[in-house]
Amino acid sequence: MRWLVCLLTILLSGCQGVSLLERPTTEGSPSIMPLWERYQQCLVTTDPTELILIIEQFERVMLARAEPPSWMRTWGDNVTNQPLRTAVDPQALGAACTLKAAGVMAEVKQLTEARALYQRVLARYAHRDWAYYVNQANEALVSLSDAAPAVVASRLDRTLPR
Repeated sequence: MRWLVCLLTILLSGCQGVSLLERPTTEGSPSIMPLWERYQQCLVTTDPTELILIIEQFERVMLARAEPPSWMRTWGDNVTNQPLRTAVDPQALGAACTLKAAGVMAEVKQLTEARALYQRVLARYAHRDWAYYVNQANEALVSLSDAAPAVVASRLDRTLPR
């Protein structure tokens, strides 16, 4: 009878009851507020060096994913890690800040650096979730190539008859 009650208790408590047997991890999710403050700095600063440092900080941040309990992982591909839900996406902040930094570089006529930052957006945020930022970078690259001064080279060869 005890076994039956114990079995019924486990069945009725479902997944939540079994996960109580596992120890929770002590890792916390990354703090969003310092990233938000850095993004606010990105919006107001015009110093290219500071903008590059802010971009690198955003690129170092990787959102952790909540792992399923170990007993559930044995089910294979049907069980995946779930993303942590936050109000602010550090990758979106990083993409927006990179675009802003590239715009600042273009304004101060550092076209090579601006082009490199736009290419960085294209390379780092190529996933379809970041299509907005990729489109912005593509449009800016087109406008940069339109703004590039044309170089005309003429070659005069006096030995050729006219």
